[in-house]
Amino acid sequence: MKIGINGNEANVAHRVGVNQYAFEILRHWPEDDVTVYLSHPPLSDMPKLHYEVFGPRKMWTLTGLQKKLLLDPPDVLFTPTHYAPLLPTRPSVISIMDLAFEKFPAYFKTSDLCQLKYWTRVSVAQAAKIITISESTKRDICEIYKVPAEKIVVTYPGFDQKRFNSQAKPNKKYGDYFLYLGTLQPRKNLERLIEAYRQLKTRSKLVIAGMINEGRGGWMNENIRASQNIILTGYLPDEDLPGLYAGARAFVLPSLYEGFGIPAIEAMACGTPVVVSRVSSLPEICGEAAFYIDDPYSIESIQSALTKVDKSKAKLGLEWIKRYNWDNTVRQTLEVIKSVYVQR
Repeated sequence: MKIGINGNEANVAHRVGVNQYAFEILRHWPEDDVTVYLSHPPLSDMPKLHYEVFGPRKMWTLTGLQKKLLLDPPDVLFTPTHYAPLLPTRPSVISIMDLAFEKFPAYFKTSDLCQLKYWTRVSVAQAAKIITISESTKRDICEIYKVPAEKIVVTYPGFDQKRFNSQAKPNKKYGDYFLYLGTLQPRKNLERLIEAYRQLKTRSKLVIAGMINEGRGGWMNENIRASQNIILTGYLPDEDLPGLYAGARAFVLPSLYEGFGIPAIEAMACGTPVVVSRVSSLPEICGEAAFYIDDPYSIESIQSALTKVDKSKAKLGLEWIKRYNWDNTVRQTLEVIKSVYVQR
């Protein structure tokens, strides 16, 4: 069986969300008989796999990759994102992280939204199997796209256990602080978090780490501003993240919607209490190991959750995250691909 993987999402310098997912899938891939397709040469940290690089780069999935699949198709194409070529030549397996663009369309640019909605719907219809990262997102896919449940397989992502663990040395740079780490998008609910923090009587700072400009990783964040006790770090290198988690009083994810929430798992792995919204996938992913914001639309509810934080659930979090492992993710993904090959 010849497996082809669209590796473009992994082959970027600053990996967030689906980029991180795609990279870890490739990094843990066990099979030699795989070809990874790229629009430009692999970056220095990309895993040592067999790559085929070709263009044109412009609209690569619809041009370069599509042409490649027409001329020399693999037995099964795996795309660790919801964008697949529009003309299928062999069975395909796609991945969907979340459907935020369907649930919160007002938070997306019109041009991006049209592409997301149309292309995802076509990819879902054509895919032999769909992989997603939580039962919550699976329910969304079934509901919105009317997909049979048996077409969708949930494979939980993992985390880097060598980097994120209880041995991480705490960051002392910011003193005592609450931490948010992730993309700066409207559904992350940061404006309400900031307002709740400002009304909170605390000496702890609020550190917001993530993209603060338009472009990869963040948008519609003009109202997020630094102040004396609110620190915007911008994008941080990966080596800084374990210490940032470990040094925090708590990690806070006040999102209105999440497909999974890997930062919450990374924070738990570093022994840090976690505060998340009681919405979408987060109760499923964090279980009893988190403190919950019952209503993320309520500033008072966010404030209340922050006041409840203590170390009582840190040990529980260290046990809880043992269920998330990239080797398991890749093994399950490969089982899905093999099942598609057998049934083709």
